[in-house]
Amino acid sequence: MGAEPHFIDLDGISLFYWKFPGNPKDPLVFLHGLLDEGFSMRRIIKEVLSEKREIYVFDLPGYGKSQLPKIKYLFQIDVWADLLLEAITKLHLTQITLVGHSMGGLISQHIVLKSERDLIRKLVLLAPGGIPHPDRERMQRILFPKSERDVTDLLKFLYGAESPEPGLVLRKTLVSIWNGWENLFLQENTIRRETSIFHGAAMKGIQIPTLILAGDQDEITPPDTMKLIHRYIKKSKLIWILGAKHAIHLERPKEIANALIKF
Repeated sequence: MGAEPHFIDLDGISLFYWKFPGNPKDPLVFLHGLLDEGFSMRRIIKEVLSEKREIYVFDLPGYGKSQLPKIKYLFQIDVWADLLLEAITKLHLTQITLVGHSMGGLISQHIVLKSERDLIRKLVLLAPGGIPHPDRERMQRILFPKSERDVTDLLKFLYGAESPEPGLVLRKTLVSIWNGWENLFLQENTIRRETSIFHGAAMKGIQIPTLILAGDQDEITPPDTMKLIHRYIKKSKLIWILGAKHAIHLERPKEIANALIKF
């Protein structure tokens, strides 16, 4: 799709991103979700390339090619937001449309609340985090699978009718990756600092136009929490992706891209 691979050095920490050339005055920046990497945004990006906008797709710190040292402190949502904000600033980007899925949506909120006024023009949240799940313990078990059966169950929460059925080797690999020290550090830090990580009413501080897209069948970021985020962010618009669950960026990329282009 014409992407250029890059690393940006942040005084010893390197973040990886794909850059798609285009109009630098109207850039798009994509942030992926938990247990994922920037490549997962490929289906949406394919649909928006015709807009000829400059596009940046990051691997979040600790994911994909954006490796972090084994230091527990670094595996925190707000620390990642600081690193990504530094990267965006160092790349001299302005008037950004920032797009985040799930955990990437939560990180995007942190970035907006920390950033200078002219840096981010619009915010697009895809099934975003931001409100603690009403059934935290159950959701922790789902999002951090301990067995091959747990992996299959997680995929059913992510996808609608066409949930993939991974083979034996892939299931074992996913269990190993998703229970690595990186995700355990993140889980422990997030639970310990829940009130600092999840904004709740502090989202009222987001004063830029915001588009929220969410699956009406999503149990990971359920409809009630999406409605609450919509109420907190005064300049927001909420669009339901009917019949979709959590992985809307993979299941329904055309609908998301169309909404993004119109926004």
